[in-house]
Amino acid sequence: MYNHPNTIYQNLSENLQSEISTLQRRINIYSYLRLLLFFFAVLLGYVFFNDGLVALACIVFFMLVGFLFLIKKQVTYQNVLEFKKTKLSLVKNEIVVAGGGNNVYPNGDEFKDGNHPYTDDLDVFGESSLFAYFNRSVSKKGKELLAARLNKALPKTTIKQTQQAVKELEEHYPETLDFRAKLFDNDIAQTLRIEYFFKDILRQKIGFIRSGFISVSVIFFALANPLLLLSSVIFGGVFWNLLLLGLLLSGAFYFLYKAKIDHIHENIGASVAVLQRYVPNIKWIEETNWQSALLIEKVLSIKSTVALHQQIADLTAILGSLNSRLNPIVGVFLNLFFQWDLRCLQRLAKWEAINQNNPTKGIDVIGEFEALISLATLNINHPNWATPVIKEHYYFNATDLGHPLISSVDRISNDFSLAENVTIDIITGSNMAGKSTFLRTVGINMVLAFAGANVCAKIFESSIFNLITYMRIKDSLASQTSTFKAEIDRLKMILDKTTVDTHSFILVDEMLRGTNSRDKYLGSKVFIKALMKQQTPGFIATHDLQIAELKNSYPKELRNYHFDIQIRDEEMFFDYKIKIGECKTFNAAILLKAIGLAIDK
Repeated sequence: MYNHPNTIYQNLSENLQSEISTLQRRINIYSYLRLLLFFFAVLLGYVFFNDGLVALACIVFFMLVGFLFLIKKQVTYQNVLEFKKTKLSLVKNEIVVAGGGNNVYPNGDEFKDGNHPYTDDLDVFGESSLFAYFNRSVSKKGKELLAARLNKALPKTTIKQTQQAVKELEEHYPETLDFRAKLFDNDIAQTLRIEYFFKDILRQKIGFIRSGFISVSVIFFALANPLLLLSSVIFGGVFWNLLLLGLLLSGAFYFLYKAKIDHIHENIGASVAVLQRYVPNIKWIEETNWQSALLIEKVLSIKSTVALHQQIADLTAILGSLNSRLNPIVGVFLNLFFQWDLRCLQRLAKWEAINQNNPTKGIDVIGEFEALISLATLNINHPNWATPVIKEHYYFNATDLGHPLISSVDRISNDFSLAENVTIDIITGSNMAGKSTFLRTVGINMVLAFAGANVCAKIFESSIFNLITYMRIKDSLASQTSTFKAEIDRLKMILDKTTVDTHSFILVDEMLRGTNSRDKYLGSKVFIKALMKQQTPGFIATHDLQIAELKNSYPKELRNYHFDIQIRDEEMFFDYKIKIGECKTFNAAILLKAIGLAIDK
């Protein structure tokens, strides 16, 4: 995409609105044509009324053929219209999200976990979260795969493969938009039912249809009853009685298996619409000449003698035939004369014997592409974001690093690098100066980078770290846990993990808030010493200047940074830029003075 994303989305929106208007006019024309055909048939019937039944029959026949043709064309255009409307809604969604509005896709609230090492503190899941911002998956599998990437850093090789795959998908943006539009209105519950039924249930439920007795009986009734009907029409007499007997026997035979047919149909009959939407998407996946290793791997995972999209298309045809039973009149006729449902199940059994788990493979690969397309769409929407360079050994360097969930208008970016040796960086500063935002900025961009996505920076180079955060510590009435106890539990969790994980990176924002200042300092000091002993890097943001003074005792293990304020005419101004050294200016006295509480110097 060479133009700015907003320009592209605006152009797409205008083009789609024009196409929708054209389609709507065509659909209206076919409605008028059906009405004209009806009046024309009535007119012909009036004119040729006295010419006999043959003439009237011809008129009715051609009218029905014309009606069916017009309805088929109208339904085709109606389906295209619905697809275009969905596509337009997704394009408009990109415009809304770019403007700071809510994404129409799921926000991942089900993945929230207060005990996770970092997702809760970094706003990875839930309302106004990272997942809510860039998720473009609707399927359960797609959301789970995307969440898994955000829950834990990928290996370096997988990150590199993901970056290549995402870059290739960016070049296929029109196709990925169509891909998403075809899936957006899918019934998620029905998708889960398909996966469960085909994987665990169908084989045992459909086994009865392989009975030799059923096979012979179905053939017998499918031949005998239509033949008896034809004989009855031609010869009459006893053949009508034989036809009645044949239909009674056929109905009785059908009712022997109706409960089993009903059970299978209830589970998969409604899946036709879902599977039909999968067919073009899987066909696109199979037939595109992918170059990146990860996408080639996905195609190979579904490769078989018969293309998977064709297998699923064959399945939808079988299920569509089975759905004929939904029309009571048609269903009774087809089953009494042809044992239609049992014949459909015979076709399904034959299909299942060859392709048992293939629908679930299709669902899996669709979900994998949804997750990758989510990352690709994020990159498309932010063409100036950096592709992370993943280093082998301890390293971090970022230029113009900003928080991806803060709009570009309000975002303040910073440059930052880790020292060559492992250090703990103490960050001091006033309230509202930017300490917490900076910690979250570093953390959330690491999450993106280690998931294979681009990041909100001009340059981003980092080795892989396993993040552990300490930010939003809350008490809990339900578990009778005080804030201080919750803080102690979190510190223990951090030490337990960092003791065994040499790739840990900690982000701590104002630890031990739930105790007195003396214990807070002593507890913070002993915690920092424990981290230094095991050589665990990270950031510790604090208001406590005594913590910053620890650098005097540990000049190689600790570094001091700060966010400050500028005072002009007793007014505060923040630049939100990180600076070397400890903070010298704080805002508490100014804020207290503003409400009439002056602090004596």
